[in-house]
Amino acid sequence: MTMTEERPSRRERRRIEVRDRILQTGSALFESKGYEATTVSEIAGHADIAYGTFFNHFPSKLDLLRELADIALRDFFQGLEDVSKQPGCFADHLATLFEGGAAQAESAGEPMRQLLGAMTLLAFPESAVTDDRRIRLAFRRFLEEGFASGEIRDDVDLDTATEVVVGTWYSVFLSWVHFDHYPLRERASAAARFLARALGAPGAQES
Repeated sequence: MTMTEERPSRRERRRIEVRDRILQTGSALFESKGYEATTVSEIAGHADIAYGTFFNHFPSKLDLLRELADIALRDFFQGLEDVSKQPGCFADHLATLFEGGAAQAESAGEPMRQLLGAMTLLAFPESAVTDDRRIRLAFRRFLEEGFASGEIRDDVDLDTATEVVVGTWYSVFLSWVHFDHYPLRERASAAARFLARALGAPGAQES
């Protein structure tokens, strides 16, 4: 902090701390119980705040869900950047992206599936166009590195590759949300391998 920067007041620090606690508590309850089964009263109780204090930070439970959805998107974008920085080839990175996300989702179990469903139906619609653009741009940047390294075939343009990868990613994870007993990890792994073979430059993935 520089000399010209003002330190947040005690009141502001308290406000931020309470908001963060609501976010963390809401996320944990949504993941363990599901969005619909969780009440504002439960969130307030677990966060150790008064019931009315919740509404000083979020107008409704849905607004809390939307904030958590935005955080989840930011985490996803950061994950894309982190994966691209890891050692390995494009095929390895693609497998890590699909399989890692699937493993994390499945390990959280049925409440996570319901939570993603709630985010898809309730949290994303109001910002669907903006969020879709952000997701496509993140994948595009990820694929640009594959093109730059010569690991993606040169007879496929970047726009087409982005459409194919984003479409497959959406399909796999939304299928898990909508269909009971969908083998997410198996399908995600198979999809990543297929995309790597379809998009990979000849000899680029050979060890």
